[in-house]
Amino acid sequence: MIEEIVEIGDILIGDSSGNEAYLAALIEEIEVPSGNEKNFVAKIDFSTKEKIITINCAEEVKDSTAKDYVYVGSAEGSNSPQWFASTKSFAYFLTETIPNLAERSIPVVSDICKKILDDYFVNIKEYLLSSTDLTEEEKMLLNQRIEKKYMYFLNADHVMVNDNKKLTERPISQIYKELIRKGKSTDKVFKQLRDAFTKECTDGLKKLTELKPQQIGLYVLCVDGKPLTSYPEYVDAVVAYKRQVKKGAEKTGKKQKEGNICYICLGTDGLSFEGLKKPKFKYFTTNQNIFASYLDQKNYAKNITVCEKCLSKLVAGDIFLRNKLKTQLGSFDVYVLPTFVYTSAKLTKNYLEDLTLNITNSLNTAWNYNSLEKLRDDISNFLSFFDQNHYFLLNLIFYREAQAGTKIMKFIPDINPSIFDKIYNAASKVFSQYIDLIGNDPSFRISLESIYYSVPIRLKNRNESTEAQRLLNIYDAIFSGKRIARDFLIENFIKAVGVVVYGKEGYNLSKFIGNDIASMVIRMVFVMKFLEFLDCLEVERGMDVSQLNLSDDLKSYIQQMNYDEPKTALFLLGVLIGEIGAKQYLATKDRQDDSAGHKPILNKINYNGIDRPKLIRLCSDVHNKLRQEKLLPYTEMIFAEMKRLLDKHIDSWKLDKYETLFYILSGYAYKTQKVILNATNSQDTSN
Repeated sequence: MIEEIVEIGDILIGDSSGNEAYLAALIEEIEVPSGNEKNFVAKIDFSTKEKIITINCAEEVKDSTAKDYVYVGSAEGSNSPQWFASTKSFAYFLTETIPNLAERSIPVVSDICKKILDDYFVNIKEYLLSSTDLTEEEKMLLNQRIEKKYMYFLNADHVMVNDNKKLTERPISQIYKELIRKGKSTDKVFKQLRDAFTKECTDGLKKLTELKPQQIGLYVLCVDGKPLTSYPEYVDAVVAYKRQVKKGAEKTGKKQKEGNICYICLGTDGLSFEGLKKPKFKYFTTNQNIFASYLDQKNYAKNITVCEKCLSKLVAGDIFLRNKLKTQLGSFDVYVLPTFVYTSAKLTKNYLEDLTLNITNSLNTAWNYNSLEKLRDDISNFLSFFDQNHYFLLNLIFYREAQAGTKIMKFIPDINPSIFDKIYNAASKVFSQYIDLIGNDPSFRISLESIYYSVPIRLKNRNESTEAQRLLNIYDAIFSGKRIARDFLIENFIKAVGVVVYGKEGYNLSKFIGNDIASMVIRMVFVMKFLEFLDCLEVERGMDVSQLNLSDDLKSYIQQMNYDEPKTALFLLGVLIGEIGAKQYLATKDRQDDSAGHKPILNKINYNGIDRPKLIRLCSDVHNKLRQEKLLPYTEMIFAEMKRLLDKHIDSWKLDKYETLFYILSGYAYKTQKVILNATNSQDTSN
């Protein structure tokens, strides 16, 4: 994977050693709102002539904003000093940025920041210890160790903002007093104070600018009206920091050890291990003794090093990956990384950008398309890049953002782009099959998103949950051409139904709570057909439907679903439940209370699964309800066939409780969807 990212960096900057080309690759993207929405640049301007800060939010965020203000994200790592003069975090400007800039020895800029530090900031520990507002008992907590990043605070008590206004309504001492009064713990008091102070200042900024925090796309540090990002010395410092190459001879004062080589290009000049900590994407651990040579972190460089040129390309490729090759599938964040296997011509930046746009468009459309025509067109455009002159594969990286960097949840490598054509063909076949078997429903579609809404995931801990891994394994099978076990799918489908039926909140399916499960189950049935067409699910051998005394519609459905005799019996039992449910719905739909549209027959189903004894009881309950609802004369043929097949296999029943329930629900969903579509089409005809 690291080689692919370096190759992208090589396309972007080549072997250029100048700052300009490298800086262009470092710039992070800032989202520009569409439509009438607007985001703004907040310029925090410190004056050296008088003790006043001017906050100006007149400038709108535009496509060039990130480049104009040298926005390169934040310093990597949870404990790295934050010193960039353009950021998306207002908190950094309140405590960290100015002190860190003053320390960095950047010509001109550091001297300016030293003056701002002296005039506008206070050592918070000393400031509070000298406060007359605090009691000795309250001051005792201040004697604990303070981390460097919490040492200095903007002196909001005495600094005026925009026409003699204050950024905070309360003095820092009062914020501290309330914090320790309400605080659940007394350790890390300075971190808690920084968080409380940031909230107070953010609220103050909201009142001063009349803008919500989410409307501010970028904060820029200025002094006397001039952004610090405009100083060439600052830009040079940013580029040097991002390169972060410390040659062995420079760092140790000793001759570079013979045998060390660049892990990527096998070069021997300008080697560094520390630079590999820079990219936000973590390719391997860099801080644990057990992985270092001789169990000593000082010896990590003996494991892996990288040269200056490769590191520059790695950082540039890493930023391009996060800017251009990122998308979201459901609740998952995903990178789509191409591997260029063969190219007959040198790849250009324009080609790379066009390709990445088409890659993400195709994946997003395959996830959730509005029409088959749109899916076909997007895939066709993408596959036009895949020709005799350019052969590449794709890698899907499902990831989560962590404090220390990006953590990989699932890596699906070496995906042939032709899979998107297979997805289109499978989706087309499923749509045609649905129209033939169920009815004309232009809104029906099966996509990658359909699978996401067929497997339950707890959203709060989705990144660590085994449920998420189950779903990602299904996507792995689709893109890698692997087989999926049918019973594995069905068990997850039934658990998904349970989330909706029992009203479980906090799941990806919770938005369907209160809906009839018929549309959900019929979608699951055709998800299985979709997977069969993709050759991810083994096609089963069905029964000879010519033996069945049923309508042609039912026989056709059973035949195309490849149901054997036990599954056909369960399906027919579900159809009968659908008949009863439809009758009960019509009887209650006009009620003015919670029972409107209620189907009591569904209460007879145990949604945790149905074993053999429960199946026998359910058959008896259904028969009684058919008689009670006066439906037996109209369904006698279906009931007879169901009972014949069930009696034939009940003594040697092999289906588990999830499969038994699923095939019953498939019959209920079939009947219910047919009734709904017939009613809709009849209404359209009458209109």
